[in-house]
Amino acid sequence: MARRINLYSPYAPIPLARILEKEMDREWTQKEKNKGRVMGAGTEEKITLRFVRYNIRNDFSTCLTGKMVPERGGTMIKARLGRARSLKVFMTIWFGFLIFFMLVSTVLVGSQNVGMSFKLPFFGIPLLMMLAGVAMVKFGGKDAAEHEEKILAFLADKAKAQKERSLG
Repeated sequence: MARRINLYSPYAPIPLARILEKEMDREWTQKEKNKGRVMGAGTEEKITLRFVRYNIRNDFSTCLTGKMVPERGGTMIKARLGRARSLKVFMTIWFGFLIFFMLVSTVLVGSQNVGMSFKLPFFGIPLLMMLAGVAMVKFGGKDAAEHEEKILAFLADKAKAQKERSLG
């Protein structure tokens, strides 16, 4: 589940964007190729960071997306930390499509005019694909807490960003 997070960096938005851009453009070290690193994109107004492994794409991983707003001579990063919103949209479409086939197959199960060799795959394949979707959601983000920590540590190290503390 995604959560809102506010971080304050003493760097102004443009220098902060340059620091982050320089970090994203550098070459991977061998240690990073083996263990992964924080990568992302952004401008002086927007930021997107995620923990990635070399040559592996995982859209189920933890992602920080948000805005960078000038404040008190530095930058307030108002972000959302969790799985990407696009994942929720994709999984909704995935399960909606498969539910449609499951509903059609339940109508076919009662039909006497359709052979069992057609009924079984029409029901079984979407069922297996649904189970695969559940497995992707369950196991795709198994390292979410660890990735959150690494993203926040990256921002603390490179941007000197700390969680905003309330005064009252």
